[in-house]
Amino acid sequence: MPTPKHNEQFYLTFVTFLVEDHLFRVPRDTLESQSDVFRDLFLLPVQANGAEGYSDTNPIVLEGIQREEFQSLMKVLYPMPFTRLSPSPDATLEEWIGILKLSKMWSFTRVQEFAIQQMEPMLAMRPLDKVVLAQDYGITEWLVSGLLQLARREEPVGLEDVQKLGLDTALKLADIRESSHSTGTMPLSYYMHHMTGDRSNVVTAIGPRGSTSCDFTNRIRQVFNLQE
Repeated sequence: MPTPKHNEQFYLTFVTFLVEDHLFRVPRDTLESQSDVFRDLFLLPVQANGAEGYSDTNPIVLEGIQREEFQSLMKVLYPMPFTRLSPSPDATLEEWIGILKLSKMWSFTRVQEFAIQQMEPMLAMRPLDKVVLAQDYGITEWLVSGLLQLARREEPVGLEDVQKLGLDTALKLADIRESSHSTGTMPLSYYMHHMTGDRSNVVTAIGPRGSTSCDFTNRIRQVFNLQE
């Protein structure tokens, strides 16, 4: 009888992690296939006292990682009928932020894209949080759309904006909003000049502040130096 071979798809190797005070034991193959960071980790030479992650007594210790965030990421990577996260009230914005954080840290590109997709409707009416997350995780499309919402609102830039966005971003937002000149009840023309005074570089947007029809997109891209 020939020697049995390991099935390429369903002969799984498990790995054990210690996150805070909890042990997690999950299939290693998924981590390797979706993350270059974990793939490289598993290629490290085995120590004399045995490979880390193959037993509860010698787990891979993930320092500085929160158990709740790691557990949420595992629910996405290893979905099961009663544990997987889905676009429902049961999956909170905080959970998805944790997933986005770890997926970016460990280069789970597909998970990161999935998290962004699920968070989009949750942030539709929260432009301030949207801009903060855009800055933290480098999501350009969120930065533009969030700043556009903030530029269009009636309320001026306030203390909460400064506390969440930081002074530099808040001042840029104020510049976008306040570089306008009113002409009575007629539409406003929002514009700016470069410090050089070169009028060929004027960026304009037409419409009254607070109007959802006013498009500051080009102005935002210029002030924040964003590529098309």
